[in-house]
Amino acid sequence: MSGTGPKAAAVPARPLEPAKAGALRVTEHYACVEGEGATLGALTYLIRLSGCDLRCWWCDSKFSSFREDEAREVLPAELEAAALASGAGWASFTGGEPTWRGAAELKALAGLARRLRGRGLKIKVESNGRRLPKALAGCVDLWSIAPKFDGRLGRATEAMRWEPETLAQLARRPAGGLQWKFVATFDKGQPRPGDLAWAAGLLAALPKAGQRHPVFFIPEAYAAGDYLARVKALESAVAALAVGALQGWDLRVQPQWHRVLHGDERRR
Repeated sequence: MSGTGPKAAAVPARPLEPAKAGALRVTEHYACVEGEGATLGALTYLIRLSGCDLRCWWCDSKFSSFREDEAREVLPAELEAAALASGAGWASFTGGEPTWRGAAELKALAGLARRLRGRGLKIKVESNGRRLPKALAGCVDLWSIAPKFDGRLGRATEAMRWEPETLAQLARRPAGGLQWKFVATFDKGQPRPGDLAWAAGLLAALPKAGQRHPVFFIPEAYAAGDYLARVKALESAVAALAVGALQGWDLRVQPQWHRVLHGDERRR
């Protein structure tokens, strides 16, 4: 599948609020085995929220992030019952962008997270790190933060820019409460050097406490080329960072395990 695709529409000025009171805008939800990051292999109930404030050309969930082809309004009680019935130990809120919600939807999301935690599930939020809503404070066990950089342009676009203090606040979380995730895009079979240099610069500017958290480098998913060959090329590039700009950091290279096992098959 091509990573370019049709030109994305402009980002709306603000996220849509569900018309149904107390509902969440959801593309899909299902039980799966986590395919990446520190919870790799964990039985997880994934809740994919619709809508994102970015339009990344390499996004592997355009159907949810900015086309929102399958968005529907779901009451949290339905999601709670399904997550509890799945037997999963984790609930993962992904997207789209889970933090790009209006106030009412954020309140509904936080309430669902608190109830699931009260029933013994751990909560993970996958986010681009551009905001840290107060509504979610104390509701999340693991923030998975993936700041964005456009390797084709050689810069972060205006929409991708983050508040340094927001990332610094995340970096101060206790060990086990945060993971960094960077997607490396590729050109002619090699990771774009600008992607890795940018990631190194972002991390180096964070408080020293940020080094307690693992940093995952994952190859771009949707592009031509052999996926495992990309993982090997990324391994070499990240090894150079480990003895250079990011010496002392917990650097990790991962494929998306669900992609290795199931390719582009949905709901995996």
